[in-house]
Amino acid sequence: MRIINTIIYIVLFFAFGYVKLGKQKEIPKMESICRYLKKHGYLFVVLIVFNTISFAMTFQREEKNIYIERNGYSGEEQNISILLKRGEEKQENVLQVERQRLTEKQREKKMDEAFASLEDTMLGENHSWDQIESDLNFQLDQETFPFDVEFVPDDYDLINGDGYVKNMWEELCIRGYTEDDIENGIATKVTVTLWYGTKSCKKEYEMTVFQRKKTAVEQQFEEVMNSLKDKEKKSIYKEGFQIPTSVDGVEVSLANQSILSSGSILLAGVILIGLLILREKENEKQAEKQIQEKLRKCYPWFVNEMMLLLGAGMQVKHIFSTMIAECGEDMNCQDDREPLIKEIARAKYSMDNGVSEEQVYYQLGRRLKLPCYIKLMTLLEQNVTRGTKGLTGIFETEEMAALEERKNLARRYGEEAGTKLLGPMILLLLVVMLMIMIPAFLSFE
Repeated sequence: MRIINTIIYIVLFFAFGYVKLGKQKEIPKMESICRYLKKHGYLFVVLIVFNTISFAMTFQREEKNIYIERNGYSGEEQNISILLKRGEEKQENVLQVERQRLTEKQREKKMDEAFASLEDTMLGENHSWDQIESDLNFQLDQETFPFDVEFVPDDYDLINGDGYVKNMWEELCIRGYTEDDIENGIATKVTVTLWYGTKSCKKEYEMTVFQRKKTAVEQQFEEVMNSLKDKEKKSIYKEGFQIPTSVDGVEVSLANQSILSSGSILLAGVILIGLLILREKENEKQAEKQIQEKLRKCYPWFVNEMMLLLGAGMQVKHIFSTMIAECGEDMNCQDDREPLIKEIARAKYSMDNGVSEEQVYYQLGRRLKLPCYIKLMTLLEQNVTRGTKGLTGIFETEEMAALEERKNLARRYGEEAGTKLLGPMILLLLVVMLMIMIPAFLSFE
């Protein structure tokens, strides 16, 4: 992974130097790439940050020991996944880490308290040990007493491991008990064993099991796990213990040590850069869409202004100047006309610099993009050579079409507003229904 990080650093170094210090060759594609990188310099920063974090994480494995923290006295035993690796062979094992141990005196005192507590709780709803009629309570408060408890009934056909007493008449008869046994009571016992650490109660099962022959690598893995278990046992009275990252050529690591790795950090950086680029493109699309909506809204105004001023005998060049003057020198209109006025000002600037009117109208229509503006600019372009004769009639027709389009826009915006209000209306309906139904249900109680 460090090699990949280093390659990325080298690429970023040369890219930064090429963009900031070097002179680009006369290659249009390279020039566009350089302009894009200059505009989006923050992408360099994001990639450097994630690559640096990824590079730093590659040094974490160089620690000589792994620290494992135990649970407290009342905690639970942990199963730590240990990953053993040698060459291409891997094996995942489980290291059982017991909770922090009590001293001998503390253990004896706590066990006495636990047995005293069990004598009060294990009877359940029964009043006496001499007359058990209902189920027993096989529970020990683990938060108070950090022991593992094992209940071993003497007769599992009579009392199972959960404390359920099978004392129904039919159940007792099926198990071979006589009427005298039932009447006089059945003597049985329950062995309760509290164990802490290595102390436990055993139960033997007769069986014959042949050991599967192990390979040399598996035998070595078992020896490593035995050595780790020895370290765990030796530190039984400590809050935690350390295990080496390598034992006799076998690499030791925690299987679930961390979800994050150097590679995932770098991948997250690349994904973030991609998301930022997509977000910027989406913002550009939304901005373009808003501009198109503003141009569509102000088209009727533009046609009306052109028709009135052309009817007054004014030339198109002067009409543009009049429209620009309405918004002031900074061309900062407070309504939807701002995008249109800026494009008109750009067209007026081109005329003042000697560009032909036909070319100006053609470029203005293509910049505005909407079909209605393209059609209108095409008409102006065609009438440059023929003069303004008949142009007023054409604009009157366009004005009628623009007004109709304006009605359609108003109708569409109204429908969209109604759709947006549908959600709040449904919420208000639900609130009203709850206000009516809740008191009605409460009145039945």
